Amino acid sequence: MKSEKSTKSVLINPLVARDIRETHRSASPLELFYDLILVIAIASLAAEFHHALSQVHDVAHAIGMFFLIFFCIWWPWNTYTWFASGYDTDDAQFRLATFMQMIGVMVITTGVKPAFSDGQFLIMMIGYVIMRIPYVLLWLKVAYDDAASRPTALRYAIGVSVVQTCWTLSVLYFNSWILFIALIFFELLVPYFAEKAADKKKNTKYHFDHIEERLGLLTIIVLGESVLASVHAFEKVIAHFSADLAMLVAGTIMILFSMWWLYFDDKVESVLESKNKAFLWGYGHYLIYVFATAVGALISVNVDVLTAHSSMSQSDAVLGLSVAIAGYLISVWLCHDFLLKKTGLQKYELLLLALCVIGIAALFHSIFLIGLAFVLLNILRLFRRHRAYQQQNLPLQNSAQGTK
Repeated sequence: MKSEKSTKSVLINPLVARDIRETHRSASPLELFYDLILVIAIASLAAEFHHALSQVHDVAHAIGMFFLIFFCIWWPWNTYTWFASGYDTDDAQFRLATFMQMIGVMVITTGVKPAFSDGQFLIMMIGYVIMRIPYVLLWLKVAYDDAASRPTALRYAIGVSVVQTCWTLSVLYFNSWILFIALIFFELLVPYFAEKAADKKKNTKYHFDHIEERLGLLTIIVLGESVLASVHAFEKVIAHFSADLAMLVAGTIMILFSMWWLYFDDKVESVLESKNKAFLWGYGHYLIYVFATAVGALISVNVDVLTAHSSMSQSDAVLGLSVAIAGYLISVWLCHDFLLKKTGLQKYELLLLALCVIGIAALFHSIFLIGLAFVLLNILRLFRRHRAYQQQNLPLQNSAQGTK
């Protein structure tokens, strides 16, 4: 009997909802492998964005392409991640479907440069199709195996298939910005309407502790990519030492470490049971990822400016980095402080810091000063938490660890 059970669990299992009360549910090695492949595509896009900004090649167009292509990279991963949180069976069928999506990421990575530079989306579209086909098949398998989830699964499968067909036709015949934006809007609507069941018990059940970890892990990886830009700056300091470069390196290190600190300062698992809040939190992470990636690209641009390898002015480079940092702060506020309904000044401190970041951009050694502002805010939040734990007679611990 043990042998039969083992064979079944390895080859193929029914795709039915997992128990959301599972304890110690963490990211699987397969999910981590997927993340590492995805970040190659993000790094490729960041490199193209950095080059376009550094050479001042139609900056408005470069920003638009950056946001659009980033969505095309992130969205299939995001939908897969939520699906895996509800239905990961870790058997042959699920692994093969995941491997197929990884192949799609590789194809998309190959298509980033022609799409960004020349507006040729054909290769990216092929990769996108490769990623979406197994996702649709997984939902169809859920509809077959899980009667309770069948209506929701079919809405997902049909909705994704229709939008994917429109994407394909648009790239082949009707390539336009307006159409792309409309299709992104419909992509975002599919999960919302798929989960809009009359009986809420039939909606997909997610393990929110697991999904919070999954999105947090990608945040770490994206921030890690931005740290590479600081390493590049270190190299420039060694090769061409200057006070400006040294201050830039010190400031970016404080900023990137503080960006990590601020993101992992709170847990939001408790509020994700609300459908609307879960959607706001999940979709808001697109902005967190895109601005965190932009920070890394703009750090590299500032290094290029200080080493005379860019035609962009120093003031524009600093302002661009400040806007990216402010965008990240607003995104974290939306996904954390706003959803957690913090009170008093705590509710607005990230927004106030975002405003300060923009204002500081006009000052001398502004990146270093922005880094100091980040550190001061983190110290303030740490002491506030320390007082709260003292008042409750609890041992001090990081809220990112939380309590169960």
